[in-house]
Amino acid sequence: MRLIRPRRAPDPDMFLVRSVCHELRPPIATLTALVRALEQDQPEPRRGELARLAAEHAAYAQAILGQAASAATGLAAAPATAVPLADTLPGVAATAPSERLGLLVSRAAGQWPVHPEHTRQILINLIGNATRHSTGPVRLVARRWGRRLRLAVIDPGAPTPALMSALNRRTPPLTDRGLGLWVVRQLVAARGGTIRARAMSPAGLCVEVGLPRYRR
Repeated sequence: MRLIRPRRAPDPDMFLVRSVCHELRPPIATLTALVRALEQDQPEPRRGELARLAAEHAAYAQAILGQAASAATGLAAAPATAVPLADTLPGVAATAPSERLGLLVSRAAGQWPVHPEHTRQILINLIGNATRHSTGPVRLVARRWGRRLRLAVIDPGAPTPALMSALNRRTPPLTDRGLGLWVVRQLVAARGGTIRARAMSPAGLCVEVGLPRYRR
């Protein structure tokens, strides 16, 4: 006879802590790398670009902490001002190895108004998953599709059962495995969007997010 240990209900406070720690890793790691690069003798305008990216990631980390504080106190976060998608992409690209990440963004997609912090979180999580769990190039393709912005992260992997389970689960995971995708799904839903994973032909994985226009 095999005894089955009952699963404890997730502690909301612990989930908030785990979620914040998970979401802070990319901006803090990127900020550390940018500061180290700034400590070297960088020519202009490269030094100014690095300083701007460092400031952007510091503000991004602050926004994550602000979201957590709002969730902990039960207060609604202040509405963010819409920015063009193109404004979020340099900070997103800085979190991934430059030799692996390619961007293909149409002009209409680059001008699409988005929620700045939520869009960064969505893309950083999806691109981070793609670079960690696959080998080879990763592409972010952004296009306008009717009344929606379509963001596709494409890598050489495949739609695994673990990925599909993470995208469809109704409750947060008990461990960090799948936590990033859970966060992405909540952010996409909060923006009235959709997310799906599909196999590419002849090979590859595409995780695709559709977002309506953000109006603030």
